[in-house]
Amino acid sequence: MGRWSDALPATVDLLAAVGYTAVVLLATLSSLDGVSLAAIALPFLLFVPGYAVVASLFPTRNPEYENHRLITTERILYSVVASICLAIIVGVNLEFTPWPIRPTPVVTTLAIVTVVAAVIAWYRRRQRTPTGLGQPSMPFGNSRAASGSSDGEGIQLGTIVVGVAILVTFASVMLVAAQPQRGEAYTEFGLLTQNETGDLEAGGYPEQITMGESEQMYFTVTNHEMETTEYVVVVQLARTAPTGEVIERTRLDSYNNRTAAGDRWLQRHTVTPVLEGERLRLTYLLYRGRLPDQPTTENAYRETHIWVDIT
Repeated sequence: MGRWSDALPATVDLLAAVGYTAVVLLATLSSLDGVSLAAIALPFLLFVPGYAVVASLFPTRNPEYENHRLITTERILYSVVASICLAIIVGVNLEFTPWPIRPTPVVTTLAIVTVVAAVIAWYRRRQRTPTGLGQPSMPFGNSRAASGSSDGEGIQLGTIVVGVAILVTFASVMLVAAQPQRGEAYTEFGLLTQNETGDLEAGGYPEQITMGESEQMYFTVTNHEMETTEYVVVVQLARTAPTGEVIERTRLDSYNNRTAAGDRWLQRHTVTPVLEGERLRLTYLLYRGRLPDQPTTENAYRETHIWVDIT
């Protein structure tokens, strides 16, 4: 009597893999999270995609030696190794796409791989059935009627496939490691003053400036854009209505600097007001690259301001 796998239809394992893939995909797209999602998705990530790929590569077991009992164990081992490699490769390559490395993109990509591999495995098994009416080819079968390579050749080929998968995974990881570290690209923009001890601080801003006199200020720009960036800072003084609408504005000065990634641009400057009034808005507008014809808080990349009385 054959083993348990001899009594199974040739496609039951593939249908089970595709069905489980659909369940995991639906669970990932649903509101499940935490332990519940992990309990459903983890077996899929560790076994199912690799099993479908291995099944497409080795649709049947064609032993020359009936007493060789490691084929099932080897197939499971190859499936686990292939699944881990696929998960790493998908995660690594998502780094180069607009999609984040999150459960939904990862599971969706692996689900596509699983379904495609399962279809290929089904087609190859069907091709190995001569008439379609006889004994079908078994994924773990021990029939001598099946043709193909011996166990030794199959094991050797499987070892090569696993080795290639590991090399591809290693190459993908090294490729990402060689790239500049990617994260959220942003620029820090701040306004500073000098205190009594000569240190710079984000405070102590002037509340009142006399018309015709100057106030010494500092602004700082720190480049976290992962690339050298051309910055322009415009200093404006604006009179606003109670609603916040700008009634009158004038440009006091502008500054530009080409700042390397990770560097900090600290600019000392003087503010000499040309408008008189209470609660005027001293505004600093930061731009990357080209300066617009009419700089405003709406079209600035970054903006900071303080309120001063000009007497």
